[in-house]
Amino acid sequence: MLEAALIHPIERETSVEAWMASAEALLKSPDLSLFNLVVGVRHPVALSNSAEKVCNVVDAFLRERGALPVITVANTIFPGGFYRDGGAKAVYEEFPLSYEITKSGWGTYAGRLFADKVKMKSGTFGRIERLVEKLRANARGSVRMRASYEADVLDTILEEEVSLYNPETDAGMGIGQPCLAHLSFKLHKGGVVSLTAVYRSQYYVSKALGNLIGLGQLLAFVAEESGLTPGFLVCHATMAELDLKSKKWGREDVRNLLDECKEIIEFGDRSETAQLLV
Repeated sequence: MLEAALIHPIERETSVEAWMASAEALLKSPDLSLFNLVVGVRHPVALSNSAEKVCNVVDAFLRERGALPVITVANTIFPGGFYRDGGAKAVYEEFPLSYEITKSGWGTYAGRLFADKVKMKSGTFGRIERLVEKLRANARGSVRMRASYEADVLDTILEEEVSLYNPETDAGMGIGQPCLAHLSFKLHKGGVVSLTAVYRSQYYVSKALGNLIGLGQLLAFVAEESGLTPGFLVCHATMAELDLKSKKWGREDVRNLLDECKEIIEFGDRSETAQLLV
């Protein structure tokens, strides 16, 4: 039987608050999952003191149960340490060299975005490098293309959208195919760039908070290198799950985790401390 609602929208100011609200919605769902969970974050690139504490609490929860830390999940989307230590040059040149040595399968989306190259008539580019160049040119031009940014895996000349699906390696996979399927950047009036990410499936205990942080870092990078201002983030999970099947945690564990996070946000320090990239 189909769900009564076809779309489940959630909007919050920050990534941490959006993750908490989404996990709460999934916890209330009869089978702990929802189709078409669409999460909007108005300010995805900064952390308050309280939000940072929530990240630490979630990180400790995951580490204690043998799951990947929040920062590790974020780094599968954007290599923040390389950018922090060496700027864009390190992201474009040093990270791909490191990735070739350490990569293991498709899970590191940053490898597809920055290390895998697209061959074009004008040269060979990383997908994000090419996208940044086009956004910068469009932002400065007299005619600003704001919504003509659709592209396939080849990232062709007039288009700005990034596909993470690789038919050669992914088409034959069942469970093991990429969860993050598509990224779409949009240029808005006033020199603002936004990001929409589409997931075929997303786990909201082990991955979603790290995903949102990594996407925020990627948006901040693209904005900074394009000379633009980072705008909102939308994350559309065509299927979102509160992943309890691992048996590393149960419903009560997640309930207690969310209660602790909620208390931190309600009674903690909401002043901004730093952007996600630093």
